[in-house]
Amino acid sequence: MGADIWQGARDQAMAGFFEKGPAHLSCAQAVVAFAAHGLGLDPRLVLAARHMGGGSVRMGHLCGALNGAMLAPGLRDFFSGVEWPDPAGSDMAALQQLIRDFEAEFGAATCLGLTGHDISSAEGYRVFRHDPIAKRCADYVAWVFDRIEPILKGAS
Repeated sequence: MGADIWQGARDQAMAGFFEKGPAHLSCAQAVVAFAAHGLGLDPRLVLAARHMGGGSVRMGHLCGALNGAMLAPGLRDFFSGVEWPDPAGSDMAALQQLIRDFEAEFGAATCLGLTGHDISSAEGYRVFRHDPIAKRCADYVAWVFDRIEPILKGAS
């Protein structure tokens, strides 16, 4: 049963990521949607990540999928009633390793480093969206899903 929940969470989040209209989820929102669906939380939590995509408000900093991964355990903790989690607990080490592994796997951890595009302007974003490199973002999101699931389950 648990695996079905997480597969359904993956399917729903990726569908939102590939949505072309107003229901499109950014890379950060897709990771938060994955966490919300998998944990049985309100899917509207994606709003918490609305400015985290594109390396934080399309500034090219930390990849939005990684930004979403940093937010997801905090949302889990908030809705599970944790009063004040240990800031140096296992999640911190696991999230640090997730970023290190991402960078090792893809060669960069920033949106700019991954795409080669400055997407902070409307024109830069338009050019990026028409570049085949934009399709790689789905790979980054899916990779983060695989790594954040055990952290969210507390099995990091």
